[in-house]
Amino acid sequence: MLDEVLVKCERLDNFGRGVSKVGGKVIFVPDLFPGEVALVRVTIDKKKFMVGEVISLKEKSKDRIISKCPYDKCGCAFKNLNYEKTLVYKKEKVLDLLKRFGNIDIKNVEIVSSQNIYNYRNKITLKVKNGKIGYFKNGSNDLIEIDKCMLASERTNEIIGILKKEDLSCVREVVIKDMDEVMISIDGDMDISNLKSYADSIYLNEKCVYGKEKIINSLFEYKFLVSKDSFFQVNKDVTLKLYSKVLEYAGSGEKAVDLYCGTGTISILLSKFFDSVSGIEINSEAVLCANENKELNNINNVSFKCGDANKLVKGMSADVIVVDPARAGLMDLGIKNILEIKPKKIVYVSCDPVTLSRDLKELNKYYDVKDVTLFDMFPFTYHVECVCLLCKIN
Repeated sequence: MLDEVLVKCERLDNFGRGVSKVGGKVIFVPDLFPGEVALVRVTIDKKKFMVGEVISLKEKSKDRIISKCPYDKCGCAFKNLNYEKTLVYKKEKVLDLLKRFGNIDIKNVEIVSSQNIYNYRNKITLKVKNGKIGYFKNGSNDLIEIDKCMLASERTNEIIGILKKEDLSCVREVVIKDMDEVMISIDGDMDISNLKSYADSIYLNEKCVYGKEKIINSLFEYKFLVSKDSFFQVNKDVTLKLYSKVLEYAGSGEKAVDLYCGTGTISILLSKFFDSVSGIEINSEAVLCANENKELNNINNVSFKCGDANKLVKGMSADVIVVDPARAGLMDLGIKNILEIKPKKIVYVSCDPVTLSRDLKELNKYYDVKDVTLFDMFPFTYHVECVCLLCKIN
């Protein structure tokens, strides 16, 4: 087994790792960028590939920057890469995946940047170990103790500062949501007295022990209730841009169907442009929250169903279907039932370009992929959000 090797990075893989070759075998190295030469320690040596970590850089890329983040291996693949270069990487990655897995060759794709590349996250999950708080190192349970996170909101970092002064010996995890209001969810036990002036809601072990059970997050002219476990996009600036694109692609009409609707955000936004909107979501708590959001915003032309979107969409009618599935993408049954409905348009929102490409390959037999827009929801990570417009082939 090789311990240390000198490598030159050829390209980046889909997870933002540098790709090199050693003796004909591929080696993946985090925080190594194209053109860079580094002395690398081999940490994993399998039959077909290796994984390594940089010991020292011998030749640096002109696109390498000095990160504001002082912590190593905390999860940001591109914290040391020029931001504009990260956008180029994400765009090229999606175009390559669309072509390789979707047989879709599309040229003019825009990637929408984030106005804030630091302090943009409105939610973070912190790990606690032996009374210390921070993040686990990539692929391990080793804790990186932090004083603040450069990606988290300023208010979240203030709360981290308070937490670090507390006795966390009986705490395992802390989730902070900083939206219009602040929610702190604690797995474990601790004195919350000093947190109350910073939070509108505090949970201890699944139970709301201070303030309200749900907090408010506003988007456009609407307000949305956010529960302890409900999903919401973490970058508000980019979320507004992404949802604006969804509305632009969807247009207007008689009926829209919103699959995997979560707490009803897109459904409620669509209600302004369609006579009726139906949302389907498998998570019962999310559906309860969606109905509360409908009432909160005085919306009367939206209905929500709880169940498997792949099954419940069967037999429905719609001018436009919006889908925003989890990373697994659409199921075969869902695609089959959507195609039977024959909507004029499908607007596909995806957080995983691999499963998106796979699904578009099937949908593309009956729908033209008219446009694709990318959104940098997570600066300095390898993740990218995609919104696609598909129009029915006549």
